[in-house]
Amino acid sequence: MQLFLSILYLLISLALALLITFSTTRLFIRAIRRKYQITPQNVSFAILLAAVIFSVGYIISGVLEPFFKMIDTVRFMEKSVTDAFFSIVKYGIIFVAVGFVVSFLVVLLGMYLFNLINTEIDELQEISQNNIAVGILVGVIIIVITLFMKGSIIFLLENLIPYPELPIRT
Repeated sequence: MQLFLSILYLLISLALALLITFSTTRLFIRAIRRKYQITPQNVSFAILLAAVIFSVGYIISGVLEPFFKMIDTVRFMEKSVTDAFFSIVKYGIIFVAVGFVVSFLVVLLGMYLFNLINTEIDELQEISQNNIAVGILVGVIIIVITLFMKGSIIFLLENLIPYPELPIRT
């Protein structure tokens, strides 16, 4: 049974990595590239996008541990395999969806706040003009903000997302 669970966790992790990477790329391109009319050949934007993908993926990777603990809890709690499966899917979707939204918003908020604090240049305008130095700088700033905030975000998510109720034994 443990080998099966290990393989299942591996497959879930791989599927989530692909889903999060693809979704982050699509959302960020829609949010930024079109607004600033950035061409696909813009290296500065690609650097920024890589930092955003890394940051969102890094935060979501922290959601996996509580998610896997929830799977173990549901497995022992539910009476039937069908009930356990649907509980795992329900809570899994909640974990990933809330985690993705919160992590993506934190990355965008960090970028926006840095842009507000730094009044000397408009970073996104510079990135749209393929200023690679600004793309690297903003990308590193996003990663550093993510490194500082991951623990707090995971703590927030663990308290926001309802865990299954454990039965009380009398």
